Amino acid sequence: MEELPARKEEVEHAMEEGIEFNLLCNPTKITGYENPDDKRDPKNGFVTGMECVKMELGEPDASGRRRPVVIPGSEFTIDLDCVIMSIGTSPNPLIKSTTPGLEVTKHGGLIVNEETGETTKQGVYAGGDAVTGAATVILAMGAGKTAAKAIDEHLSK
Repeated sequence: MEELPARKEEVEHAMEEGIEFNLLCNPTKITGYENPDDKRDPKNGFVTGMECVKMELGEPDASGRRRPVVIPGSEFTIDLDCVIMSIGTSPNPLIKSTTPGLEVTKHGGLIVNEETGETTKQGVYAGGDAVTGAATVILAMGAGKTAAKAIDEHLSK
């Protein structure tokens, strides 16, 4: 874990969220279900797995960091049904002008109640990069859980 290029609190938050770490492996392909005989099959397009290759740390480069290199013949597949792409983006600057009732910060992030994730527009919830700007997927997941709980409570009234 010491070679993991992440901040300590990111790793701790990930562990708290139950994230399983597959260190020194590189995704090469996301696989999905496709029924060519029935284009209307409701399972078409659903993710089924991720093909990966194992890596090992090579010699240090000019910066002193040991870069991962592929271990030939180490391909494997992880079965899964969901992939979360974590790219870190800024809030969409058009949201303020296209969605009346949503207030934003001077940096363009949506203003939310931190305890519920509810925005300034009643019944609309937000979290992740739309609120904080580019941040970690773990923080976005936490915000999503907070909002989901608040939405459930709101709908149960």
